[in-house]
Amino acid sequence: MELIVRFVLTIIIFIIIIVILSKFRTEKSQPETDDSLEIMKKRLESGEITQEDLKEAKRRRGK
Repeated sequence: MELIVRFVLTIIIFIIIIVILSKFRTEKSQPETDDSLEIMKKRLESGEITQEDLKEAKRRRGK
């Protein structure tokens, strides 16, 4: 009986480890999102914001 309990617990632990590892693997494979300054540059190019808005965003970021 004790052997069966250990076996079942071992299988459960392996399943949990596989789920955790697969989650980390899928997070790494997703493309990184643009940082805020890149988004602001795209908005400047499309005319949504002004050059002053971009300068203010850079100043706030310390760049």
